[in-house]
Amino acid sequence: MQVMSSSMEHIDILALWKSQNAKLDETISINKKLLKESLHNKAKSALGGFKATRWVGIIFGVLWCVAMSFILIASWKYTNWFFKSAFIIHITVSLIAVGLYIYHLILLKNFDNSQTVISAQRELVELKFSNLRTLGILWLQLPVFSTWYMSNEWMHNAPFTFWFIQMPIVLVQLFIGFWLYRNLNYKNQQKKWFKWFVSKGEFGKINKANSFLLEIDELDKNKQ
Repeated sequence: MQVMSSSMEHIDILALWKSQNAKLDETISINKKLLKESLHNKAKSALGGFKATRWVGIIFGVLWCVAMSFILIASWKYTNWFFKSAFIIHITVSLIAVGLYIYHLILLKNFDNSQTVISAQRELVELKFSNLRTLGILWLQLPVFSTWYMSNEWMHNAPFTFWFIQMPIVLVQLFIGFWLYRNLNYKNQQKKWFKWFVSKGEFGKINKANSFLLEIDELDKNKQ
C-alpha cells in the first residue's frame, strides 16, 4: 500500500509539473505574440510620418501642376521656347513624382496588411528603391530653374553673359542633376556618402521600421 501511495504521489507531482510547464509555455507564447504585435505597431508608427509626407506631396503636387499648366497655357503666345520647355519639363517631372508618391502609399498599405515578416520586408525594400528613383528623377529638373527666364534677346544682345555666365551655370546644374540621377542607386551602397544619405530622413524611418521587423524575425527563429 505504501509503494502504491508513493507511486500515486509521484504521478500527481509529474502531472502537476506538466501542467505548470504547459501554463508556462502558454504564457511565453502569449507574451511573444503580444511583443510581436507591439513591434509590428512600432514599425507602422515609424512610417507614419512617411505617409503624411506622401499625402501632402500628392495634394500639393497636383495643385502645383494645375497652377503651372494654367500659367503655361495662358502665356503660350507671349513666351519663348526656353520658358515653354522649362515649364513642360517641370510639370512632367512633377506629375511623375506624384505618380510615384501614390505608388509609395500603395506599398505602405501592402506593408500594413502584410501577414509575414518576409512580405513586409519586401515592401520596405521596394519602398526604399522607389524613393531613391523618385529623388533621382526630381533632381533631373535642376537646370529648369535656370532656363525658364532665358531668351533669344539675351543671347543676341548680351552674348558674353549668356554664353560665359548663364550657360555654364545651366551646364553645372545639368551635370549635378544627371550625376545624382545616376548615382542615387544601390550599386553605390558600399560608399560612405551613400550610407550616410540612406541613414537620414525618410530612409532613416524605413530603416527603423525594418529594425522592428528584424526583432520579430528573431522571435520567430527562437520559437522554432
